[in-house]
Amino acid sequence: MTPAKDYGSCQIFVRGTGRQFLAELVAVTLGAQADDHYAVRAGRMVFDARLNPDAGLADDFIGWPLTIEAEADEDGLSLVEPVSRVLTAVWGRGYDAVAACDFEDELPDLGGIPRYR
Repeated sequence: MTPAKDYGSCQIFVRGTGRQFLAELVAVTLGAQADDHYAVRAGRMVFDARLNPDAGLADDFIGWPLTIEAEADEDGLSLVEPVSRVLTAVWGRGYDAVAACDFEDELPDLGGIPRYR
């Protein structure tokens, strides 16, 4: 039996930009505002731009300097569409981004991993 996908959380690894710009890009993309802690609340979702504590520890994307932690506030809410928009916006600005979540296969470019192989 295949386990159910978790559509309520996703981690996006990012390189090539700064934390403040990343939070502002997410805010503009989702039609919301970033707070003083680089978090963006869009409806019942939160997208938090963070420094990656594992930055530099790996040669692949999990060692990139920034992450966006995306979470839904309630069960049953899908992040597929907003995460797709954020990924596309980050790529459109020329920065690298890869999503790591249960629904990568439903995101543009499979969450970005084929872009960096």
